[in-house]
This record gives sequence, structure tokens and C-alpha cells, in this order.
Amino acid sequence: MVSRNFSIPVFGFHPILFLIFSSSLLSREYIILQSTTSTANTGLLETLSDSFYKETGIEVRAISVGTGTAIQNAKRGDGDVLLVHSKSDEIEFVEEGYGVERFELMYNDFVIVGPSNDPAKIENARSLNEVMRILHSSESKFISRDDNSGTHKKELFLWKKANLVSPLSNSYIKTGTGMANTLNIAAEMQGYTLTDRGTWTTFTNKKNLKILFDKDEALYNPYGVIAINPVKFPHVEYKKSQTFIDWLISGNGKLLIKNYKVNKKKIFFINE
Repeated sequence: MVSRNFSIPVFGFHPILFLIFSSSLLSREYIILQSTTSTANTGLLETLSDSFYKETGIEVRAISVGTGTAIQNAKRGDGDVLLVHSKSDEIEFVEEGYGVERFELMYNDFVIVGPSNDPAKIENARSLNEVMRILHSSESKFISRDDNSGTHKKELFLWKKANLVSPLSNSYIKTGTGMANTLNIAAEMQGYTLTDRGTWTTFTNKKNLKILFDKDEALYNPYGVIAINPVKFPHVEYKKSQTFIDWLISGNGKLLIKNYKVNKKKIFFINE
């Protein structure tokens, strides 16, 4: 059993323990997972959910949206577990009382993709800041998710890190959609975009897009998993949620993530 930052006393009243027992008569045999599009696009979420159900009989019903939307849904109590990739927002989610505890689950990285002829000439840039400055001043199109997702938050962070604001020119295209759709638009418009490596690996409509810049510390992309707080939302399936989290971070779920590959490539990694 994984240790917790909170404890349940043997004697006396504890709200989480009370809610677990008092809601047992209304218990359901599934949990609702608010998660990101990248876990679904890569097929990892389906693999994990199927395996967990076979082992425990608990069904995982996933809602795959951008990280920002997933967090907002969870803040309304729409779900039992949150699995997203925006660490600062996840920490805030717990500190504000919406979640019980954040657990580091896995990581991958972001990459910048663009046309193979690289009209903006970023492939030989010496730093990520230089890449962002080139893209900011270039007439080449940059395709932004603009959807408050983890990827969009990372993009905004990268502009800020380079002492820039996101471009306002007509070459800056806002899609307001998920990663796969944004990549499709980038492929059609021959533009640049930021994507997580997992979705890029499974994306089949690359046309002449390719990875032009990667492997910078600022592109690190950690995923966290959090049980939604039953004190705030008594209807949630906290016990089943924590069973799922324990399975992910220390059980067979961890092994599945570690060994998961798409096209013979690992796309998610765990901290050993």
C-alpha cells in the first residue's frame, strides 16, 4: 500500500472514512476518470482501463478532454479521478481542496513539429528560446490549440520563457480543438505546432511534417493522478478511485505503462 500524506485515525470522527461507509449503499461498480486527449489518442488509456477491469471488476469510464477542461469538470465534481499534465494546476487543485493527493504517474515530452523543408529554419537553432523567437517573428504559420489544455499551457509558458507574448499576426492560427485535430490542421496548412510526443507517434496524417526541435528540459511533460475529494463531493467513489491509483503507481498498471509501446516506440516513461 502506498503511503498517504493524510491519515485516518482509528478513533474519533474522520470525514473521508465516514463518507466511504455512509455512501456504500449507493456505491457503483465504475469510476469516472477525467483525463487528457493524449492518454486516449495513444491507446494507453484503453489498455489500462481494460486491464484494471479484468483484475478488479471495476470499470473505468474515461472522459478525454484537454487538461483545463478536465480540471474544470473535476472542480464541479464530475468524476472520481483526475489524470492530467499540468503540474502547477494539479497542485493548486489539491491545495484548494478539490483533490486528496497528487501522485506522479508518468512522463513524456513535447516536441515542435513543422514542414520538412523548415521555412522558418528552426531545426538548427541553438536553444528552445531561439526557436520561439524565430517562430514569433516568422511569417510561417504556427498552429495553436488555444484550448486551455496542458499543451496550450506549455506553449504559453514557452513564449513567456523566451520573453515573448503569443503572436497576434495572421500567421498565428488558433484551433480551439484537441491535439489530433490541431496536427491535422498543421499538416494541411504546412504550419508549425507544439505536440506531445505520444500523440505525434500515433498520428497517421503527418504528410511532410516532422519533428524539428526536441530534447530540451523545458519540454518535459509530467502526468499526475489525483482522487477527487469525497469531503467536497460525497457522491464520488473514493475507495475505488484510490484502488485504481494504487494500481497505477505501484501495481500492474505501472508495469503496463513502463512496457507500453506504439509502433515499437516507448511514448510514456515512469520514474523508477
